[in-house]
Amino acid sequence: MEQREYVAALDLGTSKMLAMAASKDSEGVLKILATEKVASGTSIRRGFIYNIEDAATKVSSLVNKLGYKLRPGLKKIYVGLGGQSLRSESYTVKKEMQGRSVDSKTIDALYEECQKYQPELAEILDVVSPEYFLDGRPEPNPIGVPCQVIEAKFQLILGRPSLKLCLKKSIEDKSRVEIAGFFISPLATAEAVLTSREKELGCGLVEFGAGITYVSIYKGGLLKYMIAIPLGGNVITKDLCSTNLLEADAEELKINKGSALSESEKEELTDVIIEARMNEIIANVIEQIRLSGYGTALAEGLVITGGASQLRNLSKSLQQKTNLQVRLATVEKSLVDVNSSENRFIENPANTTIFGLLTLGNENCAKEIPKVESRPVNREPQTANSFEDLFEVKQPETEEKEKEKEKRKAPEKKKTNFLDRFKNKMEGMSKNLFDDNTDE
Repeated sequence: MEQREYVAALDLGTSKMLAMAASKDSEGVLKILATEKVASGTSIRRGFIYNIEDAATKVSSLVNKLGYKLRPGLKKIYVGLGGQSLRSESYTVKKEMQGRSVDSKTIDALYEECQKYQPELAEILDVVSPEYFLDGRPEPNPIGVPCQVIEAKFQLILGRPSLKLCLKKSIEDKSRVEIAGFFISPLATAEAVLTSREKELGCGLVEFGAGITYVSIYKGGLLKYMIAIPLGGNVITKDLCSTNLLEADAEELKINKGSALSESEKEELTDVIIEARMNEIIANVIEQIRLSGYGTALAEGLVITGGASQLRNLSKSLQQKTNLQVRLATVEKSLVDVNSSENRFIENPANTTIFGLLTLGNENCAKEIPKVESRPVNREPQTANSFEDLFEVKQPETEEKEKEKEKRKAPEKKKTNFLDRFKNKMEGMSKNLFDDNTDE
């Protein structure tokens, strides 16, 4: 069955690359159509493409496999932007109004002025969460309100200049799929797991990934602060490898037996290693919350997600060290039309970002189906009901057509010469002389 409209997204993580396509109903609820996943290997480090050629090969294969599962095929795909260089920066723009009312052109001019800003050694990846102040007073809906000065405060999402370039080389240059657009991965995750209440009353979203831990602070419904900490679950695995374990065995030990808090009086060496490294990551998270200036304004506490958030007792350890309530988040159920076979996939915190990317995407990513011109159909029945119809015997023509045909076949009169005409004239005269009926 062909799904003529769907949205597709690609999440490039340190441990895995995940691609997915889903349709949307009128309410924006997602229905999964196809999914593909591959291990990132050494092609991505801390959320950033490290080996372009290796990443390009894997991404091209991943995207093509996803396209094979879709009818019609895949034309373009949304991509998440992440990496250790990601951070937010507050930027303010002012404009003199001299008593005039604010209109849409004023808002556009403020936004354009903001985009002209050139941060040092970084690129503006997105401009989000605008706050407006009219003559120093906060105004959420400034259009139509007169003032002397309007001030707009934006959150700029910054990253290294080569971030988009590396993704374009890995995707558009190597596969036949276009990039429909870029979304900031931590913002996409927030779209998938946070409630409007949490954003409004204040919360900290902590995404524990394999290579990076993202900290995002929300208050008043807006993003206030975001930073990437270059530490994640992989550092725990590498620490365990120092005890003469293979990486695969160390990863399995971390997942199955690891804990952020020691649970026994007799501590094993592996327990000490895991807890110590997790304490270091948590200390960095707490410090970033303090630097945001919203440490005492998070009424809804902390929301944790990501693959490494599944480490046992992590929520308990965070609660003890921050005195904030902590909940482990998965994808909001209202976002996805859940099939029983997909429950496990959706409930895995490691997959939250891809659903946020799909939610934010609004363009049809499917290839266009070529239009086929329909030929007019002769609806008159053509049946052979007689001997003549079966053997293509022609019917007799009409009487008039028959006469015209005979005339064309009639022989032409022979032309006469002078002697013949004279002879005929003389015979006529002789006949008249001896005709009894001739007058005297």
